[in-house]
Amino acid sequence: MKADIFKYKLPKDRVAKYPPKVRGTSKLLVFNRETGDIEHRKYFNLVEYIKPGDIVVLNETQVLDARTYFMTLSGKEVEVLFLNPDGENWFCLIGGGRYVKESDILQAKEDKKIKIKVISRKDRGFLVEILDDITPNDIFTKIGHTPIPPYMNRKEEDKDRERYNTVFSKLPGSSAAPTASLNLTEEIINQLKDKGVKVVKINLEIGWGTFAPIQEDDIEDHNIHEEYIDISKEVADEINKTKAQEGDVWAFGTTVVRALETATNDGVRPHSGKTDLYIYPGYEFKIIDHLITNFHFPDSTLILLVSAFAGIDEIKKLYNIALDNDYKFLSYGDSMLII
Repeated sequence: MKADIFKYKLPKDRVAKYPPKVRGTSKLLVFNRETGDIEHRKYFNLVEYIKPGDIVVLNETQVLDARTYFMTLSGKEVEVLFLNPDGENWFCLIGGGRYVKESDILQAKEDKKIKIKVISRKDRGFLVEILDDITPNDIFTKIGHTPIPPYMNRKEEDKDRERYNTVFSKLPGSSAAPTASLNLTEEIINQLKDKGVKVVKINLEIGWGTFAPIQEDDIEDHNIHEEYIDISKEVADEINKTKAQEGDVWAFGTTVVRALETATNDGVRPHSGKTDLYIYPGYEFKIIDHLITNFHFPDSTLILLVSAFAGIDEIKKLYNIALDNDYKFLSYGDSMLII
């Protein structure tokens, strides 16, 4: 299947550079797959669509302050984004990578005691070694910056540390946010619980695999990267119990979809480990009934996943409708509820 099928023109002014002033007030495009009906609501209205006896699944990952700035021996500043551990080393993206080569020692711009060594190139990034008994946590705490996406075209601000995380984030480990839940508030979650909806949490550490662009002509040729997931027995049991009682499973975000679909085999099973599940049109979903998601880049695996769930032509139509109705796209943007 050709990747060009999923491309669309995204005007720069439709990319949300900042979150809404108040969580939960962004726009929500509601699409019913059975009837084809489309509604324009607010994010907080999603409570109306989730029934008593259903279950909502959230990703409680927390974004690391994983963007850092280092200096080369020649005095060039480079941006190092720590994505995930790779054995004893770390896989990183390096902005200004043309200035570095294997065996180079880089010194942190904001703390000269922190140094890393470039081990080798890997995929579209680099493997680096952290030197001198400095821990990753030391790096993130002392010189780390919130890794808001580069398409926001601005420096991170103090409020991004809070707003680029969900209100329930708990488990540090991601280099990007589970954006479908950024607008969830404690009030909305409590409204769901009061309604008789079960709310459970899983973990998927979001890394390069989630946002790496598709550069191949055919989507089948794309190699998605591994990401760590953890689903407890308690959560698996709750989901299976809900399904047995004819309740629906609501996935808040594509990361939740990948985690649950990875762990599902005749019901959801406890799972702790890596996933390289690549979902694109033709995939048969095993456990997810409904999806809340943001509007994604045209060359991402995420738009393939939502197209697999809602239909290629339907997603094209919905994205065009969103553009015509001034919806904001990407991480800090508006959301879509697919029933």
